[in-house]
Amino acid sequence: MGENISDIIRNRRATPPRFFKGDKIERKVIELLLENASWAPTHKITEPWRFKVYLGESKDHLAGRIFEMLKQNHVFYASVNMQKAEKFTEGMNKVPVAIAIILQRDEAERIPEWEETAAVAMAVQNMWLTATELGLGGFWSTPEFLPLIGNLIDILPSQKLLGFFYVGKVGLEIPSPGRNEISLKTEWYD
Repeated sequence: MGENISDIIRNRRATPPRFFKGDKIERKVIELLLENASWAPTHKITEPWRFKVYLGESKDHLAGRIFEMLKQNHVFYASVNMQKAEKFTEGMNKVPVAIAIILQRDEAERIPEWEETAAVAMAVQNMWLTATELGLGGFWSTPEFLPLIGNLIDILPSQKLLGFFYVGKVGLEIPSPGRNEISLKTEWYD
């Protein structure tokens, strides 16, 4: 696309799954997203990001397992909003790539958890900016029932699921919502 970094940042959008095409994304593109994610800043080089990539039938199977688990949880505990569970499942079924975003805490806990969470978020931003540069859409899905899903994707006790990053070709462009002037959010001291 030949854009500079400022253009890429300003063109990045959260593309809801309903606006994705179902077109397959090449493995080498996904690998590039993940490689660029690994270059995020990381205090003490803890590299706290872990990813699990779901494609095709494995993605659809996972979406079905998640929905069934949420439905059972709703029946027994009434703690799951089933409209949100259905929307999540439909979204995961719609996108060609779902990447589980996982925080892996430093075993020695040398730095606060919030710093490692921030590092994972920067890794996701790197993926998102790379997707934008490639003309792809991205969406970070963070439903409130994430803590219930961890067992289904075999995360370790030292890990925390932070959501799913969806990547795909965009079927409908979303206009920029814009931003307020930075001067409204900045104080200067000379």
